[in-house]
Amino acid sequence: MNQELRVAILEGGPSHEREVSLRTGEAVTAALRQLGYPVEEIDPRDGDVLLPEGTDIVFLCLHGTFGEDGQVQRLLLRRGLPFTGSGADASERAFDKSWSKEIFRKAGVPTPDWTLARSSVELPLALPFVIKPARQGSSIGVSRVFEEKDYPEALARATAEDHLVVAEAYIEGRELTVGILGENVLPIVEIRPKAGFYDYRNKYTSGASEYLCPAPLPSDAAQSVAAIARAAYRSLGCSVYGRVDVLLDGAGNPWVLEVNTIPGMTETSLFPKAAQAAGIDFPQLCEEVLQLSWIERNRQSR
Repeated sequence: MNQELRVAILEGGPSHEREVSLRTGEAVTAALRQLGYPVEEIDPRDGDVLLPEGTDIVFLCLHGTFGEDGQVQRLLLRRGLPFTGSGADASERAFDKSWSKEIFRKAGVPTPDWTLARSSVELPLALPFVIKPARQGSSIGVSRVFEEKDYPEALARATAEDHLVVAEAYIEGRELTVGILGENVLPIVEIRPKAGFYDYRNKYTSGASEYLCPAPLPSDAAQSVAAIARAAYRSLGCSVYGRVDVLLDGAGNPWVLEVNTIPGMTETSLFPKAAQAAGIDFPQLCEEVLQLSWIERNRQSR
């Protein structure tokens, strides 16, 4: 890789995931500087992206809105600037759960039954179900509904984050996440929250969840989960890298929940844990994302 490439790290931004994004950006910056890359950190807190003159490629560390939803990708495309990760269209499709789940359904990728929640009075699905904003990340605004009386509050919580709200059938099962880097599926991570489900608190509170990588799965189950994760990723047109969240039910059936196009990239995040299990250390992982993105953007511009 050409280590004279001048890299701008976009981190922070205006979304609810700002603090996590800043941590991702700091970790990626340190890793690339360790490898000798000239790096500048930029925080588009108000959505205005001012990049240093001579920037060769933008490493996107923006989570949530104005990061994973295609907005910043389209802005950079208009400026003719290469960036890391999936393209604008794939990012938008993956970020919108109502859109991505429809694509999964058409592609034959198993995903829990779902519908849009349109009324606070009439239940959208048979109990139990999960309510989530269609376009948010990090489990923000997500609730599990086990009793009818809990539904209006859950809907209000989700509607506060997005006017489009998805109701999804609740599936009891093991929580897995599958990293994809280039053409390779990384070792599967199993997530075991110590209480409740994998919500924002359990994601970002130290010690609140246990992570097993590689996940203790029979080889045939691991192969099935990996294949379905890859199918989901490809159905959305994703490229370079991403992370697919999967539930494995009691009968051993995998169900895809969503695809994350800019997964957390601190040294303790799930995607780097999977890469580490594959023998890829954190600086090497950051460089691999940079290199694959440089190749992908140049291929698309031909």
